[in-house]
Amino acid sequence: MENTESTCTSCSDPIRNLAKEGRPDLWDHTTAASRCFAPTPPYEVEEGLPRETRKVRIRVQELVTYEVEKEVTVNVGVTPQELAAYLSSHDEEWTDDIEEHFLDACEREVLDDHTFFADDAGYLANLAVGIEEWPESIVTWLTITCPVCGSRPTEDDTAHQNVGWFVGIACNGRRVVHPGWIGMDGTGWTDWMTMMTNDASGKASN
Repeated sequence: MENTESTCTSCSDPIRNLAKEGRPDLWDHTTAASRCFAPTPPYEVEEGLPRETRKVRIRVQELVTYEVEKEVTVNVGVTPQELAAYLSSHDEEWTDDIEEHFLDACEREVLDDHTFFADDAGYLANLAVGIEEWPESIVTWLTITCPVCGSRPTEDDTAHQNVGWFVGIACNGRRVVHPGWIGMDGTGWTDWMTMMTNDASGKASN
């Protein structure tokens, strides 16, 4: 795929996308002394970029704010500075009718560790739970570098799929952590740790 040449709508300097690096939706100025921070292609050029339809599993977290004003029973001696912590530990006093006092919703965030292409969503979601709840069971396979190519995936990497800091799916599509240890069918899984050990032994003997 060839890079597309265009002109930045913000500064009118020449720009090109990064199709050869696997991300045609990302752009960069071609002149060193560009006058703006974020290169923006014309709308019709952006709309003409290649796209594909993929099923994804996305988890979104939203901060919802409520404001309740009511009479509650508090222990004598609670100071204004202690009130928030006190009410947090005594939520039975106000939580029943909180839904009726919606104030605002903001800071919607897509949770990176729980959002995947659906082809591998079940495996990656289970891996995220495993890393959080029983990492000692899967620590053998947890790695921040790809066991196939040896590189550490960057934020704009499209060859690997990470769960947090750890590589969940290698650049060749191989699942890194044994599925059986995160509650899934492990049939057909290859232990890359064993393969690396065997490779190292062979090189040492040669």
